[in-house]
Amino acid sequence: MDAHKIEALKLEAERIALERFGATSLPEIESILAVLSYEQTLLQKHGKRQPAAYTWRMLEKHGIVSGVERVVTREAETQGYRALVGLGLQNFAFEAVVVRHPDIFSPEAVEHSASRLRDFEDTLTSRYKFWWVNHKQTHLDEYSGGYIWAPKTKKNGNSNEGYLNLTKAKVGDRIISYANGVIKSIGVVTHGHVDAPIPKTHWEAAEYWGSSGWQVSVEWMPLMTPLRPKHFLDQIAPLLPEKYSPIQKNGDGNQGIYLASISQDLGNLILSLVCEVDPTAVQTVNEVEIEGENALQEQILRSSDIPETEKQQLVRSRIGQGIFRMRVAQQEKRCRLTGVDNLAFLVASHIKPWRDSDNEERLSGSNGLLLSPHVDKLFDRGWISFSDDGRVLISAQAKSVAQAWGLVGTSNVGAFDPVQRTFLKYHREKIFKGA
Repeated sequence: MDAHKIEALKLEAERIALERFGATSLPEIESILAVLSYEQTLLQKHGKRQPAAYTWRMLEKHGIVSGVERVVTREAETQGYRALVGLGLQNFAFEAVVVRHPDIFSPEAVEHSASRLRDFEDTLTSRYKFWWVNHKQTHLDEYSGGYIWAPKTKKNGNSNEGYLNLTKAKVGDRIISYANGVIKSIGVVTHGHVDAPIPKTHWEAAEYWGSSGWQVSVEWMPLMTPLRPKHFLDQIAPLLPEKYSPIQKNGDGNQGIYLASISQDLGNLILSLVCEVDPTAVQTVNEVEIEGENALQEQILRSSDIPETEKQQLVRSRIGQGIFRMRVAQQEKRCRLTGVDNLAFLVASHIKPWRDSDNEERLSGSNGLLLSPHVDKLFDRGWISFSDDGRVLISAQAKSVAQAWGLVGTSNVGAFDPVQRTFLKYHREKIFKGA
């Protein structure tokens, strides 16, 4: 949204705050601006103006400050934040207003808002989310079947957050498997949720469940040495979500929650602890993520919004072929590390991975390098990267391999152009395993 529109919304917020609520303080005006900003997302979505009727009623019934507090402290997350991000208005969300003015709002509202903003930021900036599944009775069946399953409702018709979370899990998300007091496996989502009847293997545990449910496909990597969270409570407890926590503060599982969303910080902590006892499991999980691209490919092929010729080019670009390879070859003439310039022996490798790119980025020649196959392997997995000015960056774990493959003699491969640098920045921040 342009600056003129934002300025107009601010003036409108001042007018409404004064005329409808008799309010003149900055936090109250910003709260009204948050509602007006959200209404802009509704306008863009539906093509016509729609009032945020529920929110206006809350403010009018309880007053601006109290009404905002009621919204940010309710269990269901506010829908506005994600929509506001799309218009560049995330700083105008209720949660952002509350955090900016902690002296005006209650400590509970400030804590809820700060926590929710952290969760939003994790979701929006990371390539995948972390989930924690409690499946004491069903974990062996779900391991062998390669899935997680939950009913849509209980027998009495009630649902809960742990069931609904299956509909939010996306391809590439990590799942921490907890059963019998220990973390036994790490999973990667390979296909999003589908409607599915209760599996026969779950019948014995289903006396309280409805018969229809959701199923999410998961590639499980069992741990050779299970991890007991109780042994690391001093590190884990401060990172547990305030609501819908998968385990209690004493380390016992919370069986009332089947699938819980956990933060990037907690997920990364669990992976680091797992890595200490079973380093190959974490590496294998990262390899499985690549297989999740199959679901993205299926989505492209099923899309009715993409011309058939473009679908084929997008699919071929996944393996470095087609128009993507041609465009890369127009910019890159050789492997920057080995110097090989025979195209028959080079791989067109995406800088920002195919799975993380939009369709335009998947076909962009600036989002690619021509690499020798062994260099491509290291670059694709994040063992090496490059600085904008061409310095070779090698992860500490991969230095011995790079040396054995003769790749440590070149310290600089030449600078990259401005567009390539934007993709390299993503690679260094999201893919590279070095400092």
